[in-house]
Amino acid sequence: MTGGVDHTHEGDKDVYDIDVYDVVVRGGLWFDGTGAPGVVRNLGIRDGVVAIATADELAVGPDTDVIDAHGKWLMPGFVDTHTHYDAEVLVGPGLPESVRHGVTTVLMGNCSLSTVYVNALDGADLFSRVEALPRDHVLRALESTRTWTSPCEYVEALDHMPLGPNVTAFIGHSDVRASVMGLGRSTEPAGRPTRSELAAIDDKVNEALDAGFLGVSTMTNPWDKMDGDRYRSRTLPSTHASWSEFRRLHRILRRRGRVLQAVPNLNTKYDVAFFALASTGLGRRPMKRRCWPPPIPRPSGGSTGSSARSPTPPIGSARACSVGNTCRPHSKSIPTASISWCSKSSDRVVLRYI
Repeated sequence: MTGGVDHTHEGDKDVYDIDVYDVVVRGGLWFDGTGAPGVVRNLGIRDGVVAIATADELAVGPDTDVIDAHGKWLMPGFVDTHTHYDAEVLVGPGLPESVRHGVTTVLMGNCSLSTVYVNALDGADLFSRVEALPRDHVLRALESTRTWTSPCEYVEALDHMPLGPNVTAFIGHSDVRASVMGLGRSTEPAGRPTRSELAAIDDKVNEALDAGFLGVSTMTNPWDKMDGDRYRSRTLPSTHASWSEFRRLHRILRRRGRVLQAVPNLNTKYDVAFFALASTGLGRRPMKRRCWPPPIPRPSGGSTGSSARSPTPPIGSARACSVGNTCRPHSKSIPTASISWCSKSSDRVVLRYI
């Protein structure tokens, strides 16, 4: 990606390219994603890249798409880090309810739930009651669209769909555990994986990480229950895992520099300390983690009108994004801005970063 927003010498027109732009966005309140206060700017976009953000007027030609953003906000697209679109994306890949709110990247596979390894029936029993979705609809969605037998094929299947936002995912611990042990055994309190099953769980997690999944999601909170008539009201498979099983997953994630998304037991709260200690870097490499629910963010001192911050999204233009595959991790800083489209709503114009 070349080029970027030039914030220097904004009063000096001589530093600007005098060529016209493909798209000009005029008069919007520009939040650049760094936490700086919003300022009214005109944006010039050329070859899909936001080339300039300036208070000066920008040249337009007969083919320039001009967007009037007066009274609206311009900002990087939002990254929704906690969704359960795993079934919905299969039948409604545009995900318009997210896109119309300015979300340009969604993260699926949270709370130990994904649809990569388990069959359609098991997937419906895992998802439906947890997410308050009609089980018949989830089952039909999985049965009618499932073409994959591996994580790599799953990513390829998503990549061939007409996705609205960028899509990336965790591999779900319950998904992996149920596919190895069977949904019945994996949800029995006394059920324990054998050594060969533990090795198979490790192999499947590594296979998903090789395909580009961001990490592993797990759940130890017993509030969420299974659907269906086979194992109804049992807690999710990952809630029955032992600490030694969790430690095996942690070693994989730590070694590979990937992320753990975890929901602790909110009844006893003991495992909050376990996950905190497991993620520390005392005498070892720290593990990346994201616990749910997250702390409530405080507005930054310089923001105006919004406390939401837009973390750096993965590379990709409305595609299935993955680490080490089509998408690579970025630093915490906001990259130079490029754009694939503008989503216009009543109060904002959202720029998708790619």
